[in-house]
Amino acid sequence: MTTIRDVANHASVAPMTVSRVLNQPDSVSPETRERVEESIAALKYVPNMLGQGLRKKRTMALGLIVSDITNPFAIQQIRGVTRAARDNGYTVIFGHTESDPEEELKQLRALIERRVDGIILSPVYNTPESVNFVQGQKLPVTVLDYPMPENDVDVVRCDTHLAARELTDYVLDLGHRRVAMLSGDLAIVTARERAEGFEEAMAARGYSAPVEYGHFTPESGYEMALGVLQSESRPTALVTASNFIALGAAEAARELGLSIPEDLSIVTFDNARTDTVLDPFFTGVVQPIAEMATVATHFLLDRILQRYGGTGRDEILPTIFEVHRSTAPYGHS
Repeated sequence: MTTIRDVANHASVAPMTVSRVLNQPDSVSPETRERVEESIAALKYVPNMLGQGLRKKRTMALGLIVSDITNPFAIQQIRGVTRAARDNGYTVIFGHTESDPEEELKQLRALIERRVDGIILSPVYNTPESVNFVQGQKLPVTVLDYPMPENDVDVVRCDTHLAARELTDYVLDLGHRRVAMLSGDLAIVTARERAEGFEEAMAARGYSAPVEYGHFTPESGYEMALGVLQSESRPTALVTASNFIALGAAEAARELGLSIPEDLSIVTFDNARTDTVLDPFFTGVVQPIAEMATVATHFLLDRILQRYGGTGRDEILPTIFEVHRSTAPYGHS
């Protein structure tokens, strides 16, 4: 492996000069800098960033923890954080917890052991343990997607309670009266928030609000939908708490011989955006994931670079409502 001394010998300069070219190029004359840069290119020298980072007490690496790598939502989180980090000279190391809180703590410990400068966390639950663990190591952390009422921590999220009301009001305005909600794990705050928003919207119109709790997976959406769609008072519309639940619900509807949207309207959260799918299907609420990731990264860098040292910020970004082909007025055929 090429060393900084090899570069210095090749360029006929001192190793300190090579270091200055890498870290303080303006302090070196243009002619010397050009000669050193040519030697770096010729020898394919790669600087030891870990060693430089330890000397500067920074590694220029950020950690990112996501819950479900199979979900496009998590993929967009990774892309957004990576782009924002790269624009600021940082690399990103990410971990995937498979929605397991114990694995989340293991991944956080691994990132801390690798001396990342800070961590962006999209947690399994919004309980305080994971944030407390990171902050206990004197490391800055920013939370994506969840409110964290028990922690003093920077958070970037959307108001999914309000968005659920918007979704529910939309299908009610289409004339649907028998509407059911398919949500995720009751222990997950967004599953509860979205169900509560649905219940409030239904109650405001004087209608009953049946809610099924399962998991944020197509399999769970399928099972929940099979149950409610075979009931005597079959709903004519479903409000689903995630795109994965919606996919499973649509499969169950087709299996039962129901057409979407003629027999059943479905609305959801985080339906595929037009920049990733040529022909989006589900009407729903879209969270601005790229913007959320960018804001979260900047919040974290504020802490790392000591540009901000106040109490935790709670940044709530607006959602986007998109109408596609999964909804129709009641009685439409």
